[in-house]
Amino acid sequence: MTWQQIPAPEEFAKSWRERYADAEVAVPRVFEKAGLRALVGREPVVKGDWRWHISLSGPGRIPTWEELVDAAHELRPGVMFAIPMPPRSYWVNVHPHVIHLWETQDEHLIAEWKRSARGDRPT
Repeated sequence: MTWQQIPAPEEFAKSWRERYADAEVAVPRVFEKAGLRALVGREPVVKGDWRWHISLSGPGRIPTWEELVDAAHELRPGVMFAIPMPPRSYWVNVHPHVIHLWETQDEHLIAEWKRSARGDRPT
C-alpha cells in the first residue's frame, strides 16, 4: 500500500494561505495510508529558513515508530528528520494522536548520525 494524496481541507488551506500570505510557499500536501494521515510541507523556522515538516496522525492513536519511519522515508526521502521534544511549556499541539517530524540541519547531529550508521540501504 502506498501513500495517496488527498485534497487539503479548505479550512486548513485558507488558514495556511492567510498565515503565510507574504511568502511564496505552497499549502502542505495531505496524504493518507492505512488510516494514517500526513501533512507534508515546508514551514519557516526563521525568516528565509524553510524546513520540511511532517505532521503524522494515527487512527485514534499515536503512530508507531515504523509508521513514522515509513512516512519520512516515503514522503520526503533523503531529508534528515528529528522528532522534537521541547519542554512542556513550549508545547503547541492541540491535536491528539499527532507526532511531528522536523527537518534538521544541525551539522553536528547529522555528522554523529553518519558516524553511528549501521550501513542500511540508503533512502
